[in-house]
Amino acid sequence: MRLIDQYRRLHDLLQGQSEQPGLPALARGLHCSERNVRILLGKMQQQGWLNWEAARGRGHLSRLTLQSPQTAAMTRLSDLLEEGELEQAFGSLDDDQRQRLVERLPEFLGLPDGDCTQLRMSLYRAVESLDPLDVVSRLEAHLVRQIFSRLVEFDRASQQLVPALAHHWESEDGGSTWHFWLRPGLSFHDGAPLQREDVRQTLLRLRDSPAFYQSLYRHLQSVELSGDDSLSCRLSCKLAAPDYLWPHRMATANASIVPRHRKADFASMPVGSGPFKLVRNNEYRITLQAFKDYYRERALLDQVDLWMMEPPAGTAPFDLQFGHSDTTMLDRTGKARNMLSQLQSGCTYLVCNSRRPNFATAEQRLALADWLAPHTLIAPDDMHRRPASGMLADWKHRTANSGKRYTRLKGRQLTLVVWNTTEMLKLAEAVIARLQKAGATVKLIQLPCEDLASEDWRQYADLRLGAEVLNDDEDFGCYEWFACDSVLRNWMSDECNAYVEQQLAGIQAKPDSARRMRAYARLGKQLVQEGWIIPILHEYQQVQAAPHIAGLRMTPLGFASFSDLWVRG
Repeated sequence: MRLIDQYRRLHDLLQGQSEQPGLPALARGLHCSERNVRILLGKMQQQGWLNWEAARGRGHLSRLTLQSPQTAAMTRLSDLLEEGELEQAFGSLDDDQRQRLVERLPEFLGLPDGDCTQLRMSLYRAVESLDPLDVVSRLEAHLVRQIFSRLVEFDRASQQLVPALAHHWESEDGGSTWHFWLRPGLSFHDGAPLQREDVRQTLLRLRDSPAFYQSLYRHLQSVELSGDDSLSCRLSCKLAAPDYLWPHRMATANASIVPRHRKADFASMPVGSGPFKLVRNNEYRITLQAFKDYYRERALLDQVDLWMMEPPAGTAPFDLQFGHSDTTMLDRTGKARNMLSQLQSGCTYLVCNSRRPNFATAEQRLALADWLAPHTLIAPDDMHRRPASGMLADWKHRTANSGKRYTRLKGRQLTLVVWNTTEMLKLAEAVIARLQKAGATVKLIQLPCEDLASEDWRQYADLRLGAEVLNDDEDFGCYEWFACDSVLRNWMSDECNAYVEQQLAGIQAKPDSARRMRAYARLGKQLVQEGWIIPILHEYQQVQAAPHIAGLRMTPLGFASFSDLWVRG
């Protein structure tokens, strides 16, 4: 029996008794020997749960002063938390007890003693699969970028691709063949060598495995190998059509290189070759540790702990925090925290099911877009959101005209599907209120991220509220959005889908990024002006860091690169 359970039994035994029992009576009540009672009382006193004054002399009784079991339990849990044993501390708590313990976090989240430089931060939701093949949402994409490496990376400062696992690449046959030269001496986190066959199998897996982004790699015909793993070996990717975006595809989180031999729990405990290796992943905490054999410079932090819990109100006990705050929060020492804010690259938008009678024509969809004008859904004093008139913040493709009467949906029943996050549900409430004002009845369906990828709801739903956040590479981010937004493409007409495919084939054949961006803008304008997609808002993303955290740089996904962070002494 656990010590805290023995303590609860002792507390119950003493309740209502006018005199404290002696050791024989305690031994009978706790079902153990008098010697074990002395041992238990000593351990409980060490925990600070009681004060035990042993009596001296015959006929004198010992005196016990006890805390309540609830207080004792919270003290024990706090001790576990201070020791970093988060799982034990939170495992047996209900929601109210967990919140009480969270409120005490500032007492325990100082920098750890010793030589370990560690960062602690909270996550706003549980993490799903960390297999790069499965990654769809930005949280998992950010973590995958910390755990895995890719053939190339996109450098935000220079707006260019830079070497990663491949130190050089070039094309021939007008962009239909791409050669990549691998660095020698690469290894995975478990010590296994990262070999050319791992890269080949990764690329073929992207092409052949059913996944959200599979269509981006279907034109890969073959991957040929030459050279030796001990030297700089070459991989040659043969494509079915010219594609100057192929190296950009190799820089995405989904294209992270994975071992060809993977364990059954790879989705939850993956092995990569990135700057951090995953050493813990459970329902309470994810722990990343610096990979000392990383092919580039080692990360400056030793460890990153990500805690799956909402931070307490008021002071911010965590070293790093993502998400909105109306003011800069105070650190646990009372100092103002550093805050970065930027406008998201992408937008939150609404898609209409054109295969349903209410939204079959452009006229119907644009009438809805006017009724749901962004300023009717966003409060004037909302500091975190800006009305959208295009898919990107600098695209001004259509301004809604909200002055028109709207009676088309009076008496109609609609189904709205939304991702079940706090921010999306709040916006969904505003959309529903506006639709109800037009006389419609709205059924809201909240789905977790993994269920949004299924096709079950697409047949009967009328509207889908979604969001797209592009990564560092805005060029390929636009291509990916047009090519892989399955709801947008699924609810388009066949004619429009064929047109989008034709445009994307022409875009990937353009060697110049500026020309590609102009082509995306033209395509986005057409989709907005025909009501296939209704942009609603652009969101400001925030990162807050404690004063002792340096190297803070915000990524377009709204997070911070862990490998750039360090702790001021």
